[in-house]
Amino acid sequence: MVLLFALLFMAPLAPAQGLVGDLLAGKLVNPKVGQWAWYNLVAAKGGKKYVIRQAIVGEERVSRKQGYWVEFEIIPEVGFKIVYKMLLTGPASDPENIHRVIEKSGVDPAQEVAVDQAAAKPVASESKRRSLGLEDIHTLDGAIRAEHYEVLEGADIIHVWINEKINPTGIVRMRSLDGEMVLRNHGSGGENADSVIAEKPLPPNVETVPKQKPQVRAETKANEEGSGAQQLEPAP
Repeated sequence: MVLLFALLFMAPLAPAQGLVGDLLAGKLVNPKVGQWAWYNLVAAKGGKKYVIRQAIVGEERVSRKQGYWVEFEIIPEVGFKIVYKMLLTGPASDPENIHRVIEKSGVDPAQEVAVDQAAAKPVASESKRRSLGLEDIHTLDGAIRAEHYEVLEGADIIHVWINEKINPTGIVRMRSLDGEMVLRNHGSGGENADSVIAEKPLPPNVETVPKQKPQVRAETKANEEGSGAQQLEPAP
């Protein structure tokens, strides 16, 4: 999740002025319930591949602020998916903007995760950015024109391609030492906008125990050991 949130929210970057600064700080772009985007992500370490869905699946007022339920569905190339559903009133780089987090891993029941809003904010070091011009990024929806920015954060260099019409985050492509994330497709409404966490979440720190211990027959054990993990693919 460190890689995911570093890529999605750009938490290490110092705030900047204007729309681009807002996007680099992880602010949602004209958020509306129903916006969604799918991304391909490749981690630099080990080359692991993921497909990630971002979607605004609901809204809720928190005190006097408008909050949005933002869902992240993370599907590995091999294995079981994990889903995080977060109630945000601003960029998640600031813990005070995170009011609730619900997690669902694989076939386990959804659980509420305790949120520590008193956690220390990341210390933002001085960062510089410059535009490298407009470029076409190829997606399943065709080529999307995006502005390419090079962001210097100390000795690290992050490249990000931005188009403010790509909801909910404006990010079309991103590349850093941690990996690369590229937009697959995006839209509004339909099944991609629906939350995949349907059941009522359990309270934090509640352990679940299966009602019956699974039994493995001797004649099927070899087949199960060689079957491998399930491969998951999102709907286009």
